[in-house]
Order: sequence, then C-alpha cells, then structure tokens
Amino acid sequence: MRSGSAANLVLAVNLAKLLQTSAYKEYPNRIRFCWWAAEEVGLLGSKDYVEKAKNSTVIGERLEDVLVNLNFDMLGSSNYMFGIYDYRTATNTTPVVALPGSKKLSELFRDWFINQNLPWSWTDFSGRSDYGPFLAEGIVAGGLFSGAEVQKTKEERDRYDLALGQGQGGIPNASYDSCYHQACDAIGNINTFAYQRMVQAAAYMLEYLGKQEGLKTWLYPPSEMKEFENLSKYGEQTREYNPLYQFYGINDS
Repeated sequence: MRSGSAANLVLAVNLAKLLQTSAYKEYPNRIRFCWWAAEEVGLLGSKDYVEKAKNSTVIGERLEDVLVNLNFDMLGSSNYMFGIYDYRTATNTTPVVALPGSKKLSELFRDWFINQNLPWSWTDFSGRSDYGPFLAEGIVAGGLFSGAEVQKTKEERDRYDLALGQGQGGIPNASYDSCYHQACDAIGNINTFAYQRMVQAAAYMLEYLGKQEGLKTWLYPPSEMKEFENLSKYGEQTREYNPLYQFYGINDS
C-alpha cells in the first residue's frame, strides 16, 4: 500500500501552503520529507541514507543533525487499526538515548486519539519499517501503522465498535489489509475514514514537533535519560501489553 507515501505528499504540500501565509509562523525546526526505496527488500533506501549521513560533514546532512524520525508506512488499511508504535517494545539493542523521546512520541499520539474520542492500538516498535536504521543509531523515532497481514482480533474489533459505533470496528479474524502485497492493493482498497484520521494525527505530530522550542533537549532530556540508563537490557524487560487495559486506562503492572 502506498497510503503512507501519499500522506507524506499531502503533509508536505499543505505545510508549504501554510508557511507561505503571513498568519502562519515559521517553525524553529527544519522538516525534511523523505520517501525511501526498497523497504520491502531490507530497508535499503533508509539504510543508505543513514550510512551517507554518518559520513557527511555538511551541516544539515549529518546524522547528528537528525533529531527525530516520524514513520508513516501504511495508514489506510481496509480493516484498519489506529496503530501507534509502542516504545516499550523496542529491541534490547536500541540505544538508550533514543528511548525517552520515543516514549514521548508514543504518548503524544495516544493522547491525540483519546482527545479525538477515537480508539487506538499499540503496535510493535521492532525496527521493521524505515525508522529502524535511524532508531538503531540512537535517533528518536515514532509513527503510525494501520496494519498489514496480521489479523484483527475480536477483542480489538469490539473495542473499536464500542468507540465508533456498532459495525464500525471492522472484521475480526481477518487481516488488517487483505490486499497486502496483492494485485488488489489499489486506491479502492483504502479505508478513507481511517486514512483521514491517521493523516490528521500525523499532521498534529508534525506541527507539534516543528513548533517545539528546544526540541533537542525535549527529545533527549539528560534528567530523564538516567531512568532508562538504570535499566539493564531494556528490551528484555518489555512485555506484551494488553491493549484492552491500555485503552481503558487500567493499570496492568
């Protein structure tokens, strides 16, 4: 599905239009929109970008100039979930420096969906998509994912029905996207309701980070870093979080 690529275009075009108006204040932080090639065969495009940035000495092109990576892979799956990358499921090889900021992104996305009275789900933050090479180098990452070949559970369908109305929660025991990597993966396969909300959530995060003064300190706070440094083998201490508990705010510790 190319819904993430289309969303990037929508965000870039509309942000450019806003910044051309006198009423919209210029951001203190630069935003770069990227489209990565060969993700399906090993994240080749994003890996190449990271490797070149590591060797660059040009200001703005160096890896150290990249503060955060927002990943919008699939956003319009037909049997969608409002999936948010869960920082707690980062692998135990993830540099600790990236975790406090990634936690903030997970929680900001979650709070946006809550404030919009929309359901949401945690999804694995395992580096499977193009944020992976950035996260592996200690760069804060986060994003959204509407689901691929994995099946939606009855529990998740019921939660979405409860929030959106009976019959709106999708089909249980069916893939989030039955056309994933299939010939039917075309514009007619997109769930427009889900897609619009996911793009709105992406726009919210983009604007929030773009306007954030002192973004580097906010994403990489020295005081909060100690909390994660004290956790040995962080990824091994993560566990499966029950999304039902998370959705209703029940303490599942």
